[in-house]
Amino acid sequence: MSSKRSSMRASSLRPANPAIRAGSGLLLVALLFLLTACGGGGGRGGGPITPPPPPPPPVSISEAEAARFLTQATFGPTRADIARVREIGYAQWIDEQLDPARTPVTLVLPHLQQVVANGLPEGDLGQAHRRNAWLWFAANNRDQLRMRMAFALSEIFVVSDFESGQAQIPRVADYQDTLARNAFGSYRGVLKAVTLHPAMGAYLSHAGNRKASADGKVVPDENYGREVMQLFSIGLVERNPDFSPVLDAGGQPVPTYNSAVVAAMARVFTGWTYAGQSDANYGRVDARSYAPMQCHPAFHDDKPKTIFRGIVISSGNDCAADLEQVLDALSNHPSTAPFISRQLIQRFVTSNPSPAYIQRVVQAWTASNGDLGRVLRAILLDSEARTASSDPAYGKPREPLLRIAHLWRAYQAKYVPPADGSLRFRAGNTGDLTVSIAQDSQRAPSVFNFFEPDYRVPMANGSQGAYAPELQIVNESTFTTGHNQSDALLWNYATTAAPTANTNAPVLDITRLVQLADAGDHAGMVQDVNLLLCGGGLSPASVGTMTRMLDSLRSQGRSSSERARSLLLLALSSPDYAIQR
Repeated sequence: MSSKRSSMRASSLRPANPAIRAGSGLLLVALLFLLTACGGGGGRGGGPITPPPPPPPPVSISEAEAARFLTQATFGPTRADIARVREIGYAQWIDEQLDPARTPVTLVLPHLQQVVANGLPEGDLGQAHRRNAWLWFAANNRDQLRMRMAFALSEIFVVSDFESGQAQIPRVADYQDTLARNAFGSYRGVLKAVTLHPAMGAYLSHAGNRKASADGKVVPDENYGREVMQLFSIGLVERNPDFSPVLDAGGQPVPTYNSAVVAAMARVFTGWTYAGQSDANYGRVDARSYAPMQCHPAFHDDKPKTIFRGIVISSGNDCAADLEQVLDALSNHPSTAPFISRQLIQRFVTSNPSPAYIQRVVQAWTASNGDLGRVLRAILLDSEARTASSDPAYGKPREPLLRIAHLWRAYQAKYVPPADGSLRFRAGNTGDLTVSIAQDSQRAPSVFNFFEPDYRVPMANGSQGAYAPELQIVNESTFTTGHNQSDALLWNYATTAAPTANTNAPVLDITRLVQLADAGDHAGMVQDVNLLLCGGGLSPASVGTMTRMLDSLRSQGRSSSERARSLLLLALSSPDYAIQR
């Protein structure tokens, strides 16, 4: 299997805060131990119209329950969002987020274009501007559910800015925006938009793909034809609605395709290239285009193509008609709904959804013909999402990038950009967070994402434990550099003062924590962190440890602000925070 891969780098920041550093090793041990354990109507005759009764009030939702829901559905709860969920309920909150008239769509490319129009030289614009802008929008903008969904889709339909130069910045940004625009549309619509986007065409090399030559010296590129099946739709083996594998008479999983199907799929994806090219310059490298790719019949394989399940794609040299047929075949394949639904559940709720949970979401998919908004609604409102299981395998490791956005949201980070409006942070490795936390926006090392959905925790006896995709990028190095990245963002940018212009990172508002520290209310400080960072999920042991740490720091004469920052850093490093439950 060919794919794009890049090596990971790791580096260290400055040593962590002395008040916390000594406990980091114990925290890591504890984390690893935890994971491996694991109608009214009007009357006739023009009489007065009786108004309909008011809707029933939503079921009472506690602060902790609202925070837990928002941890799944957003980049992190805020006090305002907690109050809103408690006021209108989970379902109505989702409805607000699904409605673009009430919750406008966040787009990154227009922001970058405006920054250049405001005076930033185009040659100074880097991918870090795009990545930092997306992260800042994720931490601040209203369309939280859409941005979370688009982020989840970006980890399935992977395009990376690795090995891309300055010219490709608008293209990658538009790909990101394309996922946002289509986040609540049909799965088939997303698949078509992804297939024709030049960022994907360049990344998986079907831009400029040609039919075979008579002499055999030119053969269609198979990269996209294979990955669109393996990663973007039907997977490697056929699946039942509950994601269990379909078995043959010998009890073996039934493959969804073979090498002949890959070759046929490659022929389907011939004849597409960057918008605006003539036949004479077909396939010529175009780093700047971000318009959908266009069909050139002269370069499309016009022979019938037999793909999976014996389906024949045969529209002559009409590559657009062939594409529509194959999109129908991929979207209607019975394995697509469970294959994609399970990954979406993993991104929002739990790494190990039960077969029944997957099947209920697949039922929503089937009933709505793959409407992703309705699928996401089913994921978040399912009983397994709304009630945390006591099963140690329930929940999901928090993605490193989401941790940063979560912290900024919880403590109302502020940033005063330069006059051109650019968002370019310089705290620790914020220019490229893959250096410290092994993850950044649209910067996966390969088409297989930062981590794979089937990664499982290795057990002491050599067997495979629970599924935990995010832990594929967690090791001693990334734990330490991630801890230090959090330290860099907290120790230098958490304050009670208003931000000033051109700071190197957003400034966290820890006024509430400092006021509680001034009052000696260490229990109140821990309660605040428990709600906003852990959704009320801190164990009694962790609550006791954090409270004793604060008491100890006060006895040493440490300031209120130091106590507040130390508490936040300890919470972010705790096993309770590591697993979203």
